[in-house]
Amino acid sequence: MQTLSLTQTPVWRRSPRSWLICLDLQRDHVVPGRPRYAAENAQVAAACARVLGYARDAGWRIVHSQLRHDDSGAWPRELFSAPIEGLRPLISEPVFFRHGLSAFADPGFASEMRAARGEQVYLVGFSLADTCLATVMAGIDEGLSLTLLEDAIGAGATPALATATRMVLERFARLASSRRIAEQGLEVMS
Repeated sequence: MQTLSLTQTPVWRRSPRSWLICLDLQRDHVVPGRPRYAAENAQVAAACARVLGYARDAGWRIVHSQLRHDDSGAWPRELFSAPIEGLRPLISEPVFFRHGLSAFADPGFASEMRAARGEQVYLVGFSLADTCLATVMAGIDEGLSLTLLEDAIGAGATPALATATRMVLERFARLASSRRIAEQGLEVMS
């Protein structure tokens, strides 16, 4: 029989834990000449680093989802699938590799995220119009409460598509800014 010390907080009394989903924090988005590169992705990567640092300091559960193509194993292609410098997962942060658009396409990711039901889940990364959209919709189907940190999500090179995607997403998830995450928590914009 397990005993509970007076200094331990029972599991049922612990405050909710925030989660951070890091989508596609891979070099393909920040290396000029690559298909997913956009000049503004450098600013997005910096915002992702800021959020990731805050989440780590605050003890959030952090999970990474990365796109893997069947042909990405041959050098030098795997160099572009590697994590962006400064955004590499820690050993304590699970990394899930998927072949589909949604992070939930990986059964391990879907299983991990079931533990986040009832807790706040934040999302950063790249591929707003495809991976982010698909992941948010699947997350809603899984019963998650999602917040997209807009300045930490790469929208790609098509502003009109990004605007249309945001209009769809704001019906299902909160959109927030990460700029003041450390000072005031998250400021929900919508």
